[in-house]
Amino acid sequence: MSCDVGSKINLEHILYKVGVGTRCGEGKRHPDDGPDTFCSFPWAEMVVEDLCGNKRSCQVPVTELVFGEYECQEQTRYLEVSYTCVAPPPPPPPPPPPKPDCEEDPAAEA
Repeated sequence: MSCDVGSKINLEHILYKVGVGTRCGEGKRHPDDGPDTFCSFPWAEMVVEDLCGNKRSCQVPVTELVFGEYECQEQTRYLEVSYTCVAPPPPPPPPPPPKPDCEEDPAAEA
């Protein structure tokens, strides 16, 4: 994932999936495909957010080194992530100039 200079990754959707579904493209099936299954992996969002959230670019390898051991060892793993690139908010306005110290009013002495 990557964004243009000056913008950051805003993660919108993260899904960790085991099985099939994208081998032949959306809506198509391969003859060897079985049904998709969802392996229990509640911290997938946290892993991707940690690696990519608010960064200009990142890569998320779907490996045991990154995600830990899998419950579904014999099946292909997929990580679906959708994101947008957003510009950072503008910097805050500068503070107002300091007020001068109090001075004696010459008109008050007369």
